[in-house]
Amino acid sequence: MLISVYMPTHNRGPLLCRAIDSVLAQTHDDLELLIVDDGSSDGTWDVLQNYMAKDDRVRAFRNETPKGACAARNRAIKAARGKFVTGLDDDDTFLPERLALLLKHYDSQYAFICSGYFWVTQKRSKPTMCVDKVITLDSQLDANHATNQVFVERSRMLDIGGFDEELVALQDYDCFTRLIKAYGPAFRLGQPLQNIFVEHGGPRISSQRKSRLGFARFMQKHGADMQRRQRINHSFWLKMRLQEPFSLAELLLSLTTGHLKMKLGHLYRYGLKLKSS
Repeated sequence: MLISVYMPTHNRGPLLCRAIDSVLAQTHDDLELLIVDDGSSDGTWDVLQNYMAKDDRVRAFRNETPKGACAARNRAIKAARGKFVTGLDDDDTFLPERLALLLKHYDSQYAFICSGYFWVTQKRSKPTMCVDKVITLDSQLDANHATNQVFVERSRMLDIGGFDEELVALQDYDCFTRLIKAYGPAFRLGQPLQNIFVEHGGPRISSQRKSRLGFARFMQKHGADMQRRQRINHSFWLKMRLQEPFSLAELLLSLTTGHLKMKLGHLYRYGLKLKSS
């Protein structure tokens, strides 16, 4: 069963090779890796040419000028040949059995399948979201329970129009939420099958302006389906991302609307800031 892996990249240097190698080392080797070089200026295209020469499972495309990660992902998905597609960011890695296990556990009654992951810092590697979970629309509107990558039938991604190229943040969250709206609940396998690296010195998508715009656009698209609880939760996630201080009343209200363990983890990771009275 051919599986297509899509990967956007832009000026990532040696981290890109680590990501590519983790895909080519999968125990399920009936795969193709579609990489879109989104206007890199650091020799990335030469690296990709070398990989294509060595392994015919690698297919590379180039945007002469950057169009954004979502446009790059969509280009790869449209060119894919596999029944299933899944993604990988160019600074992360798959564990060797990721594709084999996701294919083994796939069930078409679910919109998609995903898995837990290791959150990797310079000091430790922490298993995260490693509990089996049926992800309903109600729970998905509270928070993104699908992590940053899913395993899904290519036709379904095409049917929903792929990633929203107008979004400047929450692109994964929005895409996976639309899949659930279209095809029903998804399933998360409670096993860590990829490494998400942080603190590596390279850029990740983060800016206050983009975060505000992304959350606002997400609310425009999905707010009509949200309850008050979910709106309060989104206010919490945005404050955490922006590292804005809470009033005591805001904090207490946020902690009463569920996902206490996840929220305490965010507060531990980013630090709690309270507004001075």
